Amino acid sequence: MNKVAPGLSVIFKKAALPKIARKILRQIRPGDVLALKGELAAGKTALTQALLKMMGSPAKVTSPTFVLEKHYPVKYHGINEVVHLDFYRVGAGELKSFGWPEYLGRPRTLTIIEWPSRAKKFLPVNLKQVSLEIIDEQTRRLTFQENFGR
Repeated sequence: MNKVAPGLSVIFKKAALPKIARKILRQIRPGDVLALKGELAAGKTALTQALLKMMGSPAKVTSPTFVLEKHYPVKYHGINEVVHLDFYRVGAGELKSFGWPEYLGRPRTLTIIEWPSRAKKFLPVNLKQVSLEIIDEQTRRLTFQENFGR
């Protein structure tokens, strides 16, 4: 794998996830929204774990599927907080029941959203997106798109 850059697609083994996370972080800026797409078990939460570890977070990162959101303090290139959202179990009406849109674009925050398609109409146009596809048990295809929009 050479580089994860906008519009690039790479195939990698799960063991290479820390390298992938480091390369994605080179594309991330404070205030960014990172949408993670992929079927169940594609590696969205595992990627979030790797990203936070590369950002120096000692936190045990787990999926926010049942609690909807988790917050992690970090100190990484102007980012002081990572907000991890998961909309897998959220219906359209429930999206308005908690204040998640207030995190989008915060100057010192990185917002990571799993299952972003459920909130597509609320997401910013300058969204960065990672799509994960299962190739086999240990192999994934990752596609990174910047300013993906709606």
